[in-house]
Amino acid sequence: MNNLIRVACALAAAGMAASAAASPIDFHGYFRSGSGSSDQGGKELCFRLPGSAVWFRLGNECDTYASLTLASTLGQVDGTTFRAQFTTAYGTQQLANWEQTTPAFREAFVEARDIGAAMGVAGLKGATLWAGKRFYKNPDIHMLDYTYWEPAQSPGWGLDNVDVGIGKLSYAWLRAGQADWASEKNVGQYQPGIVEGGARAATLHDLRLQDIAVNPGGKLTVGVNLVVKDNRDDAALADGGNDGRNGFGLTATHTQENVFGLGGFNTVIAQYTRNATALKGFAIVASNDSRTEWMLADQWVIEPKGSSLTASMTAGLRQSEVNGSKTRDLWVGARPQYHLNNVWSLMSEVGYQQVKPDGQDTRTLAKLTAGTQFSMGSSIWSRPAIRFYGTYAKWNDAAAAAGGVACTGRDCGTPVSTYGNKRSGLGYGVQVEAWW
Repeated sequence: MNNLIRVACALAAAGMAASAAASPIDFHGYFRSGSGSSDQGGKELCFRLPGSAVWFRLGNECDTYASLTLASTLGQVDGTTFRAQFTTAYGTQQLANWEQTTPAFREAFVEARDIGAAMGVAGLKGATLWAGKRFYKNPDIHMLDYTYWEPAQSPGWGLDNVDVGIGKLSYAWLRAGQADWASEKNVGQYQPGIVEGGARAATLHDLRLQDIAVNPGGKLTVGVNLVVKDNRDDAALADGGNDGRNGFGLTATHTQENVFGLGGFNTVIAQYTRNATALKGFAIVASNDSRTEWMLADQWVIEPKGSSLTASMTAGLRQSEVNGSKTRDLWVGARPQYHLNNVWSLMSEVGYQQVKPDGQDTRTLAKLTAGTQFSMGSSIWSRPAIRFYGTYAKWNDAAAAAGGVACTGRDCGTPVSTYGNKRSGLGYGVQVEAWW
């Protein structure tokens, strides 16, 4: 018995020592959730313009979504720091307390920061080597929830932030396979499925030069996305001789800080892509489409020092031509916010959208949200935020005929048939949004 007690004590001491030596865990995340109804009753109501790539999100999200990240600095060797990061995410229909869902595996990667230190290569001082599955830079237009440049929709590796004098150079090699989202999968099974044993794939090369100082307070980023098809020899035969296309994309952004002394920033975005490269920069595997896409957009965030007023604004024009058929997408909107104190504010958002497909009438949607918010600070970025809102939207016949505007649930994927013969609607509710 005494020997057993001594063994147990030794094991406990070893466990405590291991625990004390373990690397600390950083916990980051994002979530939103809410509830509400509409002027016709029922579940909360949201609005999307059919054919548009964007939507104005304030008071216009009808799901619960969370993205949770665990990261840890594992240690340092010869000046190079190793760090691991894992992210899982899930979304639900926002119907009940218990909603079962299969979380998505979004990130699992390791990075070696300042790889030049351990390698003894002065040219790589401050650069980061990484490999795995990750979000990759992902700049966005926040009030649209639109990430306009996100090539890493597949695993790979990269070398980031190599100082080349005029800016920071980054390269990523990303490998995507053809995915089957149509097969029926139960909770716990893999989704998407692999098509024909992974016969079709594409390699994406992402090369970008960032932080190019072009004027006082202004920086330029330029990038190229090159997609190279890489199928097994039998893939083209199995697909009737079609083995997909290559593609390329170009992106340039200019960000100006403190425009007109109003704080915040303004970002101008220009993008152009061809064939198997999506406008967002990722690879479209096994695509045989002749595709040309471009976008011009602007995002302006205003936070004047000492002012109670903050605002964000955006405008954009996007065109997609696939196999000779064009669709043009236009939007313009603003989100002003007046802070009564460091917690309580009045908020609103107004947005207007148009979509014009070839051979069809122009679809339109106008949306207005007004409400009040309680947040942890008076910045436009202050979170968490608890919001009470009302949203009114109005659309035309062409928008209604294109598949319906009123919707609800995860990604607003469920049409609300009550509004099928209507041309306006009102939704209201409460939402919490947090990040940390």
